Amino acid sequence: MKIDLIEVEAKLLENHVEANKVQTIIRQLTEVVEEIQTERQAEAGPKQKWEHVIILNDPNNILNGQEIAGWVVQQEADADPALVFGKIRDAVITQNETAKRKRNYITDVTSAFEYLKPKFLKEKKVRIKTKELTRVLITNGQL
Repeated sequence: MKIDLIEVEAKLLENHVEANKVQTIIRQLTEVVEEIQTERQAEAGPKQKWEHVIILNDPNNILNGQEIAGWVVQQEADADPALVFGKIRDAVITQNETAKRKRNYITDVTSAFEYLKPKFLKEKKVRIKTKELTRVLITNGQL
């Protein structure tokens, strides 16, 4: 159970504890809370970063030995996957036309995935799940 320091302060003042003592107690409790937080952060260490990986099935070994990278994109289940890149291109054109400043003008595929705003993709019913290149692993279908 956790109690907010403001509630503790209010109860101490209700019970006619001197305001000076209340402030001292609250200050000490705040220091204890900060110490506990720094200890927890030190124990946890840096936060682990996760990475998306795409796995392709290649039973005929056509792509064997090649290193491939790409982006993860999400679309509606019944939509044609061949149209995804065209939808992204249309969203880029729309964003470039409406941009007030030409500082983030999108000219290539990499910058499209990094800087394209979700509101322009929402109209096209496409979601970009990774902004950075994602490694693609190739398997022959056997474990």
